Amino acid sequence: MRSRDKKESRPPPPRPKQLRGENLTAKVLEVVLSELDRVGHEKLAFERVAARAGVNKVTLYRHWPTKLELIRAAVLFVAEETPSRPDTGTLRGDLLEQFRSLRAQAREPSRRAIFRLLFNAGPGDPVGELVHKLRDEKDAEVMHIYERAKERGELRPDADPRLIHGLLFGAVLNFELLHWGDSDDARLEALIDLVLAGVLLPAKGLRSSRRAPDN
Repeated sequence: MRSRDKKESRPPPPRPKQLRGENLTAKVLEVVLSELDRVGHEKLAFERVAARAGVNKVTLYRHWPTKLELIRAAVLFVAEETPSRPDTGTLRGDLLEQFRSLRAQAREPSRRAIFRLLFNAGPGDPVGELVHKLRDEKDAEVMHIYERAKERGELRPDADPRLIHGLLFGAVLNFELLHWGDSDDARLEALIDLVLAGVLLPAKGLRSSRRAPDN
């Protein structure tokens, strides 16, 4: 009898700690990205996200009142993983750092869901418009590296940064999403060199030698 009373008097096991602050945000948004990859944005459900993240549904609504805001937070979460202002000293080096990061994202199943939103969402779709708006904002930040290249005398004054970046962005995603990751550093460097070949100014020494008169 005493042993049973002793057993019944044991305190209940401690509850798992509730995630808070940045830990809560990161955990929830990782689950959102996973769900976007698994079921798409149309079937994304607060109940499922809350269950997988181990949080109360009310907590989700307190931070993200609508599904669109939840998706927006997840897209921003991914966008912030890609450096917007790499500064290696050369445009080529900056682009290598930028697109290595993009390539790594495209290889992660949960991150691929974001890129699919870019391609699949049509005009008038609130999620599609949201993703494209955030993509434009990210591209605007990246334009700094091209302007800096012009100031350094690397890039031709008439070069179109948005065209350059669009070509590289599309080509990198083409290899990663359509050719199942058929890309390595050598291919990425060759791709960047191919695009830059038409827009880089010749090196200063080469320019001066071309202007030198023949003897």
